[in-house]
Amino acid sequence: MAEGLRYRLRGILRPAWYAVRAFVSPGRRRILPYSIQYLKRWKLAWFRDDLGALLELLRDGKIKPMVAERMPLTEARRAQELLGQGGVKGKLVLMAASR
Repeated sequence: MAEGLRYRLRGILRPAWYAVRAFVSPGRRRILPYSIQYLKRWKLAWFRDDLGALLELLRDGKIKPMVAERMPLTEARRAQELLGQGGVKGKLVLMAASR
């Protein structure tokens, strides 16, 4: 299956999977997927509140982002290839060259 199609299907099917799980989960507990992209686009005030809370947790050391690797911006292509291969645990952070 072509890579582009795989990612498009994943984007379409993932929300459907969450909806199905909401109805078949043990005890019929409701599951609500969290999408920061949705909040940023449609609920800007909620997005700002959530982002502020997240940055506060980060500042206080209560959360620690999982960073798989930091790499120079010039290696963006390699970063994309790593993501395409799957298996990356955490975020790949592209660093701009300091002046």
